[in-house]
Amino acid sequence: MTRSVLFIDPPAFCTTVEALVAPALRGRPLVVAAPGADRATVLALSPEAQAAGITRGMAVRQARKRCPDLMLLPPNPKLYARASAALHDILRRYAPIIEPRGYGHAYLDVTGTGALFGPPVDVALRIHREARSGIRLPVTVGVGANKLVTTVAAGQRDTDQSGGRDAVVPVPEGGEAAFLSPHRVALLPDLGERMRERLDDYQLDLIGAVAAVGAPALGQVFGRAGAELHAKARGIDPRPVLPPAVRREFRAAHTLATDTNDLGVLLALLRRLTERLGANLRTRHLVARRLRLDLAYADYSTSHRIIALPGAALDVALLDAARRAFTLANTKRIAVRTVALAAEQLAEMEVQMELWDGGEAGKRGRGEAGEEREQTLQASIDQIRDRWGTPGIARGTVRARPDPAARNCVIVR
Repeated sequence: MTRSVLFIDPPAFCTTVEALVAPALRGRPLVVAAPGADRATVLALSPEAQAAGITRGMAVRQARKRCPDLMLLPPNPKLYARASAALHDILRRYAPIIEPRGYGHAYLDVTGTGALFGPPVDVALRIHREARSGIRLPVTVGVGANKLVTTVAAGQRDTDQSGGRDAVVPVPEGGEAAFLSPHRVALLPDLGERMRERLDDYQLDLIGAVAAVGAPALGQVFGRAGAELHAKARGIDPRPVLPPAVRREFRAAHTLATDTNDLGVLLALLRRLTERLGANLRTRHLVARRLRLDLAYADYSTSHRIIALPGAALDVALLDAARRAFTLANTKRIAVRTVALAAEQLAEMEVQMELWDGGEAGKRGRGEAGEEREQTLQASIDQIRDRWGTPGIARGTVRARPDPAARNCVIVR
């Protein structure tokens, strides 16, 4: 079944809510920024302020020079949270799965709800009308098969001017690449500054131009990130819509009873944490593109590192990444108090792991066959744990005649 995703985007949410509370602010150039700070930056702005050339992140001092009659408002998190909650009360009527994205914004997975509420476009129109009439909040809604295209689509309209139809932007199934093609590359999510500079050097300004280059050529320039960039340019986005309760499953932390820098204790802890993360990922049929490690020390200082992950949810890959992240992050001689791991950039698993090998691995390339053996071993370990619990398996190492597959050696008790 094709996924149906909505992205709810209230334009200029913070300043719009401020103007709802204080009507005298409507039509005025507004920015939200911390008051009294010499280096304060613009956190949010109204369309009028944007029209005056102000951008998010700009220094307030520079913003005032560009717009002398600019009005500065301090952040009001409680107000924004109440408005977000009111909007989410409307969203919950139509979607079983909601992923909030900051104040007001949210992804909705409405896959399979057609019998109850009709096509996704009709759901989007109903949400728009109820937000407008119920809480006086204008919203734009992107409709499509994944997060990427709906995010871009929602940014194509400001507010409705004709009964709501202009505030809902659908992307037809199969037309994702054509929809994205004329838009600028900067709209693609998780695009680092260095990659943007390289794309600018190659004069690749439009998403369609990046898609036309092809995955092999992009891979030669950007490595693994090039293949992901090409997929995004074609409108392919495997990220699932995950509510906060599910996202918490992909973070594991442990505070030690006694602060220590004993590597034996810390590496054993990393193994337990990665096994917990890996089991949660495989249960949800998800993979993570990167692993974040956070350390807290006895003197309350902190350190962190992020390591890229292969497209698998195997314990051995997670543990290897955790060890590398720990080596890079643990640069102090102070005892460690807390270790936390988080699986980030989650995506749907392309192929579910099979428990028993059907004999095809020998017909494939050595690397691919090795990956299949690791997946088969991981699935077997999971099945043993489900039946006998974690104590049913102990890991061992082979000291003589090392084999790359030996790192997965297990002993079944």
